[in-house]
Amino acid sequence: MSINAYNASTISALFAGLNNSSSGTSLSYGIDFTTYNSIKNGSYSKLMRKYYSNQASESTNGATANKNTGKVHSIDIQKNNATVNRDNAASLVDSASELKKYSLWSKVDKTDKDGNTAKEYDTDKIAKAVSSFVKDYNSLVSSTADSSSRYVLNSASNMVNYTRANADLLKKIGISVGSDNKLTVDEDKLKTSDMAVVKSVFKDSGSFGQTISAKASTIYGNAVSQLSELSTKNSYTSNGLYSYSSGYTYNQYT
Repeated sequence: MSINAYNASTISALFAGLNNSSSGTSLSYGIDFTTYNSIKNGSYSKLMRKYYSNQASESTNGATANKNTGKVHSIDIQKNNATVNRDNAASLVDSASELKKYSLWSKVDKTDKDGNTAKEYDTDKIAKAVSSFVKDYNSLVSSTADSSSRYVLNSASNMVNYTRANADLLKKIGISVGSDNKLTVDEDKLKTSDMAVVKSVFKDSGSFGQTISAKASTIYGNAVSQLSELSTKNSYTSNGLYSYSSGYTYNQYT
C-alpha cells in the first residue's frame, strides 16, 4: 500500500505494522525512513487531518481557494504549475547527472604559484556543477510549494525531509539548508573541502545527489500524471492545497 493511500484515520494503524529498526532505507509498507519520521513526529498525520477537513469545504466550480494562503487555483493555473514542476524536476535530474560524470571528477594538471605541477581536482568546475544542482533544487522546492496535487506535495516533502536528514553532511562541504527548505552553497568553502567527500556526496550510487535525483524523478512522474489527469477534466476536482515550504501549511507541523 502506498503512503499516499493513508489518511488521518489510518495513520495509527500504520504504526502497528512498522518495525522498530532504525537502519536501512525502507519499511515493510514501502515507505522510506524520512517519510516514516514525519509520520512518527506527528507532522504527516496533522497534515492529512488538515487536508481532509478542508477538502469537504472546498469549492468544486472550476477553481478552489486555499484557506491558509488565499490562493485560487483554476485548471489553467494547475496545468501551468504542473508543467513547471515537471520541467524543474527534469532540470534537477539533469544537474544531478552532470555531477555523476566521470569527467567531472578526473584530476587535471594544476600549477601552483611556484611553478610546481600536480594532478588535482578541477574545483572551479565542480563548484559550478554543484551550484547548478543547488539552483535547480531550489527551483523545484519553490514550484512544488504551489502544487494542488497531494502526490507532488508528498514526494516533495519526502525530498526536503531527506535533505534535512543530511544537513550535517552538507554543512561540512559548504552547503546549508535554510528554514525555507532551500539550499545555499558557499563556493569558497566547497572548493577548499576534501574533494573525496564532495565526490561521495554527489557522484556515487546511493549518494545524496543521486538519491535526490531519484526523488526528483518521482516528482516528475507525479507532475506528468497530474497534467494527464487535468487534461481530461473540465472542472476542478478537490485536491489539497498544501506546501511544506516556509510560511505554508506543512511547516506549521514540523
